[in-house]
Amino acid sequence: MEHSDLQTGLAALKKKNYEMAIAILEKVCEQELHQPTVDRATMGLVMAYKGNRTQSKAIALCQTLTESDSPKVKDWAVRTLYQLNQSSPSAPESQPQIPKTVNRPGSSPSPLGGDPTGFVPLNPSSSGPAQPSPLKNSNSQDIISPLSLGNPTGFVPLEPAQAKPAPRSPVNPPPLPPHKPPAPHKPPRPPVPRQDSPQVLPLEVDAEGFDYLTPSKTEADSPSAMASEDAQPFPTPPELTVPTPQPRQWRQAGRAQNWRKLKPVKPTYLLFAQIGSAIALFWLLRILMNWGMATANDLFHRLPLLWPIQSFYRDQTWTLLGILVLLLIASPWLLDLLLRFAYGMEKLPPQKLGNYSSEARKLLSRFSVERKQPALSLGVIPTDAPIAMTYGFAPRFARIVVSQGLLEQLEEDEIAAIYAGELGHLENWDFTLMSLAMLLCQVPYVVYWQVSRDGDKWLDSQEWSGRVMLGTAGVISAIAYGFYWVLRWPVLFLSRLRFYYSDRVSASLTGNPNALTRALLKMAVGIAQDVEKQGQTSFVLEGFDLLSPVGYVQGMTLGSCSGYDAWENILEWDRHNAYKKWLSFPQSHPPLGDRLTLLDLYARFWKLDTELDFASDRRVAPAKSPRWMLKRLLLQGAPYFGLPLGLLAGLMLWVFGAVAVNLGLRELDWVWGDRSILQGSLLIGVSLGIFLRINSFFPDITSKNIRTNPTLPDLLTDPDAIPVDSLPIGLEGQLLGRRGLSNWLAQDLILQSPTGLVKLHAASNLGVFGYLWLLAKRPSDLVGQTISAIGWFRRGATPWIDLDRFTTPDGKTHSSAHPIWSTILAAVAVLLGVYWMSKGGT
Repeated sequence: MEHSDLQTGLAALKKKNYEMAIAILEKVCEQELHQPTVDRATMGLVMAYKGNRTQSKAIALCQTLTESDSPKVKDWAVRTLYQLNQSSPSAPESQPQIPKTVNRPGSSPSPLGGDPTGFVPLNPSSSGPAQPSPLKNSNSQDIISPLSLGNPTGFVPLEPAQAKPAPRSPVNPPPLPPHKPPAPHKPPRPPVPRQDSPQVLPLEVDAEGFDYLTPSKTEADSPSAMASEDAQPFPTPPELTVPTPQPRQWRQAGRAQNWRKLKPVKPTYLLFAQIGSAIALFWLLRILMNWGMATANDLFHRLPLLWPIQSFYRDQTWTLLGILVLLLIASPWLLDLLLRFAYGMEKLPPQKLGNYSSEARKLLSRFSVERKQPALSLGVIPTDAPIAMTYGFAPRFARIVVSQGLLEQLEEDEIAAIYAGELGHLENWDFTLMSLAMLLCQVPYVVYWQVSRDGDKWLDSQEWSGRVMLGTAGVISAIAYGFYWVLRWPVLFLSRLRFYYSDRVSASLTGNPNALTRALLKMAVGIAQDVEKQGQTSFVLEGFDLLSPVGYVQGMTLGSCSGYDAWENILEWDRHNAYKKWLSFPQSHPPLGDRLTLLDLYARFWKLDTELDFASDRRVAPAKSPRWMLKRLLLQGAPYFGLPLGLLAGLMLWVFGAVAVNLGLRELDWVWGDRSILQGSLLIGVSLGIFLRINSFFPDITSKNIRTNPTLPDLLTDPDAIPVDSLPIGLEGQLLGRRGLSNWLAQDLILQSPTGLVKLHAASNLGVFGYLWLLAKRPSDLVGQTISAIGWFRRGATPWIDLDRFTTPDGKTHSSAHPIWSTILAAVAVLLGVYWMSKGGT
């Protein structure tokens, strides 16, 4: 239900057109799901019933509002209910009222001045012994009605109402009662001001005495209040007031004192993952090398005075393998140089580490003594973002590097738990291949970083030479950034898997899984704080994301929402989503809730209290049919499922060609064994998958289906959500991200909403390629400004918003074209597939 209906109903109420107001507001109450809007409509309906002289309905409806969770709504309902009862024609002319205290000789003061049970009849003429009217009591100074206490029955407790205890911190919910209701329990949420909540909107009082809530300019002009069915530009918002999050408190659950270590897990699965990742990485590098050599020779052949390099025509597989072995051996020293000169890394003496965590120092010393090897080399990076990484080609030559922010933001036992997790990578030997992959990724990433930084000096140049240099630097940095992401793909599965093993080793070494739980959550909070402080994602966070215990994208959103909801609620998707492993496929880290669930089990294995309350979680299976769930999954993966379907179609064409050959149909014998048939079929399959999904992935955004300014934690907690559940959303906040060439592809766009950080995805008509033109308008040009963003919210392993458009207070608008780009991509794929099939090949 759109907010415009609510405003129409309230406007009719102000004009005393009660019948119209009742008709409209009743419809709002029936169809609206947004509770603050329902409260406002109900309040208006109460006053409409009162004006229409339907006192009984007004009183009944007002009684329901006395149970509202909103203190302001509840207070209004109590006051209004008293007034309605006073003016009700069925009530006596003088409503019985009660003195606050009536002192009797030889007795304690009673708030009722009569029956010591605390009951006062609503009708003083009811049967029973006549009692003196409390109105005549001379000892009473302040006369109040029992209705003013919020109980319309007339019952007043003997003792004054106790003040409600302060809400528990969202990270430290209260213990659950022994009785488990059938519905899944969630820890209580602290009250959080919302942009669209009645608690933060101005009040107006009309002549009837009705305090109805008038929306601010932001809400009145928002897309949800548009009368037109067509999507209109989002309004220019006023300056946003970011609500203050609740202070984070921790249970400080204890550790095991005398524990037996966890049984080691057989590393077979991890070993196969490393072998598969190594093969995939080598295969990708070989393809890139052959493509690079062929392209270079072709270029040399076309240019004058240059000759192709003959060795580039020969197979260089063994050469590539030798280079990779040399890089692996040199990886600890090469990464040392990079971290020292690019990020200011310094050595971390064990004595200095002991100042922060003596437990971590003893743990490292014991590790080296047990393995009869020199002390590990330690380093520290001077950045506030919490980071930890391990690299090298053997434990003897390994380095463990942390950031200054991690040492300062974590407690002693939490630092030890992080170091123990890094030792887990050494025990499992998963750091070797990851070190090589990180070194290879750093080559294009450093090029991207350095070229974009140097190219920024031509941003304001008006000369043609400066513009040429700017465009050249932009293209080079964009290509380098693309290679950085491509080189990550072969090791993503290994990167996710190895953290499960290292977490187990950390818990086993320290006997303190609760400390590791707190450490990982605090790292997420620290990442979010660093992004907010810098106004962008730091290069060290992104560049070394593969090695850090918490991914910067997942940590940024989860950490920024922690002050507005309980951790258990925020992590519910990570723990219960049926497709989380598939949706985590392009991620470098497993779902954080998955890891914390295992740490919770380790703590219970040692009979410890747990830092998070996962044991009481009794999630009820969704009331969705398996067929409906399967349909959503197939729709979500339609472009990917198009690959095997396209391959199957190509094989069927091959079979058709084989039959044609046997039947002597020479016109069709070319179909048999032609590889271009398979290649073209694959592309056509992907294209059909994109076309099948596009309408569901990008539904029309109208004034009826858009959600305006919801809180980010509420969007995160649906455990059944997947990206195809496209939620049209309008959200206000500040646009964060890098500036200049380093963000030409819109790769670092973040919306700082009032209740958290969320990634933004933007696309031109040609996708990221459209941003390579010098004259293109880029969303990064508006970084640092307050924006009103409209798009499709998606919940996957990490949440994000596919932008449709956003505007700034001064009227600047940037439109994104995800549906157009998807359509163009699908059309190009099908045309290229048809071209390959028609061209033929062997």
